[in-house]
Amino acid sequence: MTGRRSFLGWLGAALAACTRAIRPEPPGEGADGTSPATSQADSASAPATSPSPSTSPSPSTLTSPSVSTTAQAEPSSDLFAGAPAADDPLELLYSRRLAFEEGQPLVTVRVAEGRSQMAISPRGPLSVRARASDGTAPDLLLEATEGAWTVRLAGGRAGVGATWVLLEELRFSDKAGLERARAEWGSRGVATRATTVGQVYGIAGHVVDTRRHALLADGDATESGARAQADTIAARFPAVHPQLFRELASRPSGRIELLDQSGAVRAVGESAIELRAPQGISIAEVEFGMGYSFHGFETRTYPGRVYATVDPRGLLALVAAVPMERLVKGVVPSEIYASAHAEALKAQAVTARGEVLAKVGARHLGDPYLLCAEQHCQVYKGAGAETRSTDAAVDATRGEALFASVAGEPFGEGPGEVSRLVDSVYSAVCGGFTEDNDAVWGGPPDPSLRGRPDFDARAPGMSAFAGGIGAALVSRFVRLPSVPSYCALAAPAAKVRWRRTFRQGEVDALCAGLGVGRVRSMSVEGRGISGRARALRVEGTAGVARVGGELAIRRLFRNLESGMFVVERAGSDWVFVGGGWGHGSGMCQTGAIGRAQRGWGYEDILGWYYSGARPEKIY
Repeated sequence: MTGRRSFLGWLGAALAACTRAIRPEPPGEGADGTSPATSQADSASAPATSPSPSTSPSPSTLTSPSVSTTAQAEPSSDLFAGAPAADDPLELLYSRRLAFEEGQPLVTVRVAEGRSQMAISPRGPLSVRARASDGTAPDLLLEATEGAWTVRLAGGRAGVGATWVLLEELRFSDKAGLERARAEWGSRGVATRATTVGQVYGIAGHVVDTRRHALLADGDATESGARAQADTIAARFPAVHPQLFRELASRPSGRIELLDQSGAVRAVGESAIELRAPQGISIAEVEFGMGYSFHGFETRTYPGRVYATVDPRGLLALVAAVPMERLVKGVVPSEIYASAHAEALKAQAVTARGEVLAKVGARHLGDPYLLCAEQHCQVYKGAGAETRSTDAAVDATRGEALFASVAGEPFGEGPGEVSRLVDSVYSAVCGGFTEDNDAVWGGPPDPSLRGRPDFDARAPGMSAFAGGIGAALVSRFVRLPSVPSYCALAAPAAKVRWRRTFRQGEVDALCAGLGVGRVRSMSVEGRGISGRARALRVEGTAGVARVGGELAIRRLFRNLESGMFVVERAGSDWVFVGGGWGHGSGMCQTGAIGRAQRGWGYEDILGWYYSGARPEKIY
């Protein structure tokens, strides 16, 4: 353990020396950028193997620290400096900072929680570190035989603190967006409070800014009250996938037992047991797809190590600690076709790695892990998802993430330019034109997320669309009999162009929650550069309602493929004629595949979809 600590001290000093000064803003200052946690994730991730088609003062404990130019052993501002010591498992599980081992970050990921016991199957000898009450965890080597072992919570005590419903996460740089979101939720009868999560840190001369405004539903601050409130909000507003937001004053605790196949207790830990096996650990009945149509349970295998601990409710939780590169190897095939061209897989690996860095310290506060394994963070199915082709793409881009040079003022860094981590969002099929981030999620424009054509402007009949689609051309664009776009080279034709028909009774039922009565007319209010709808005006016999946001519109009508559509009447029916699958901002995954097939390298692919950005090696 001593070697690891001395390395971390050296690393912290080195990183601090090469990082620009960043002035912190007090909690509640700045603004949002409407990149709701549920909105981006919903369209940027997909189940199985297809490309993936959110006023009380902030607690001082959540204030963003600053990066100092003064080299010191453990600068408090650096996410890699002062990393948790390996001696006490709880310090790793509850730290909001990355541990750094074997030349790469170590990321803790939720496997399961809310259980009383779970079955595990180690592959090879099982190393166990059972935590004692003083925080020490001596090593123990057990002989693992075939069959399931059991991890059991013998007694658990819930954590003490406040629990709220997380409605939205908004960019730190968009104060106006935060105020708009609060006003909108207020008009819906939901009182809110806001706090600031995340931090700014430097790595290899670049800036990573994970700060977000978290907009919370005000409530009684209890776990049960927040869960009931989350269920009510989800039922009232189908476009929202509320998460729980915890502010722990004291951690949960409990006695955890490890039982062998005979039922004998082989190890007992106070609030945590660390499990390691050379070839990984299989865990039965891992739940996935919570809140989605593909919800289910399956056995998954995790590399490295797994921790059994106590979740905030005082129940059993399992958490995998996965090296960054191994984590990305499991994420990439969950987000894109594993059979895709190698250059497209490399592009996906770079974006996936950046998305992990961007979320660390800003998600799941109060939980004993940094990230979940679902759409809310990024889909991670464990070692079983890994493939030879995607592993090769990850290895070829080891340590690379996407950065762009931006003016320092918007992020509080002072005058000049800094190299900032790009919010490398992506969707499955852009339909021929990608979209501006502010048209999809609101908030300030991101210079790296500008809508661009996904076709050669010299292609026959396409020059008229090269400068943008918007309201003027969208009707023509979605009716093109064929689209010479790069995504059309790889995507199913039914996702490039599509039609959805609804009966009048279906529309009335789907819009019943809007309180407009029998629907008489629907019209799009505002479109982005790709023609995607910003809002939908619905008029009925009992009144008028406005549905804001492309994701809310899509979910209202049984998950429309995208917001790039026109709506018209066909007799008594309503017909949506559209193109694309997903939100359309950032990288078009099938477009990346099409470009790779036409000879584009991954750096060029990323440079096109993320204007002014390029991959940078950070470790």
